[in-house]
Amino acid sequence: MKKKRIIIVVIVVLLTILVGSRIILKTDSIRFKFSYEYINYMEYENGKKISLSIPFQNRVKYLSNKELLEFLEHGTGILYFGYNTCPWCRNIVPILIDTVLKNDIDTLYYVDVHGNLSEIQEELYEYLDPYLSINEEGEKGLAVPDVYFMKDGKVIGHHLGTVDSYRDPYLGMTEEQKQELSNIYQNLYEEMKS
Repeated sequence: MKKKRIIIVVIVVLLTILVGSRIILKTDSIRFKFSYEYINYMEYENGKKISLSIPFQNRVKYLSNKELLEFLEHGTGILYFGYNTCPWCRNIVPILIDTVLKNDIDTLYYVDVHGNLSEIQEELYEYLDPYLSINEEGEKGLAVPDVYFMKDGKVIGHHLGTVDSYRDPYLGMTEEQKQELSNIYQNLYEEMKS
């Protein structure tokens, strides 16, 4: 009888741990952290790596296509378009997250451009038309990293890329370049807030 109770207690504890870990791993902040940090171990074609550390409480929320269109229509906050293996994105993410945490912003809205945006591309490009990049063939499209500061569905500020003096994402940004980008984000946030 005592063995049976111990086995039942062990099973309940294991099930609790398993269910709890699944809930934790499904949160967007942890999903984002693992998605970006997993790439720390990957070498690019040039043999270089770009390592970064992202806090667990990074406040990232992934947006579905439907949520993205609703956010563009009515949302207020910071919207980041990027993807985890983009070397430029990997350099801005810690600075962007630092801006969010320093200003106690509730949420950083994230769209992984390698997701299935083709379903909403026409609507998305129509909304973002003034901010889209033009490629060599003359076609408009999203370039990354692309950060929007939105208020009630209107773009208050926009920043594409890093800073002008930063040319090689594999070398890492200098402290001055990081500070310059941080100032850009902070100023755009201040505009959005007012």
